Amino acid sequence: MPSVTRRSQSSRAQRREEIRDRLLAVVERLLAGGESYTEISVERLVSDAGLSRSTFYVYFEDKGDLLRAWFSEIEAEVESAARDWWALGRHSEREDLRRALSNVVNAYRPHTTLMAAMYDAAAFDQAVRELVQAMMDWNIAGLRKHVKAGQREGFIDPHLPAQQTAAWLTWMAERGLHQLVREASDAELDRLIDAYTGIVWNTLYAPVS
Repeated sequence: MPSVTRRSQSSRAQRREEIRDRLLAVVERLLAGGESYTEISVERLVSDAGLSRSTFYVYFEDKGDLLRAWFSEIEAEVESAARDWWALGRHSEREDLRRALSNVVNAYRPHTTLMAAMYDAAAFDQAVRELVQAMMDWNIAGLRKHVKAGQREGFIDPHLPAQQTAAWLTWMAERGLHQLVREASDAELDRLIDAYTGIVWNTLYAPVS
């Protein structure tokens, strides 16, 4: 019996993921066409995805729950890339930083449309808002730890207030990823990464390099 239960749970999880992906494909198409997530109804989503309304509510509480079911994937990808940046040390060079920040940008880039939906939903869905805020808090805390470690080891400007610097850099990056990367061509993306690298390098590392 336990094995039957596990198979049933696995089957349900797989079915939920399949339905999630079908619905999110619709979301991306509608957002790309200029609509906002707040304006898209459940009825519109299920109709365009070829699903019934009842099927939607079997797997998701509401539109916010649909996004929350997806969010952990992008969160894990971006967090992994951010850790590569924070692993840089006293012997790291500007090109090492550029490579690390490029990984962050490229982890985020395929998901810019759905992240826009997350920000739309955060305005009216407390659970989504808490997820977004938790992601930002985690990134600020991780960067703050990197700054303080670099200050102790002598490769980050010791005069910088670690918490405030981490908060500024994190929120600026979040806005840049959301507003600039989303529509950028490959050539423009390279220039954006160059600029991002320059901002971070000159803020943290250049004064002591």
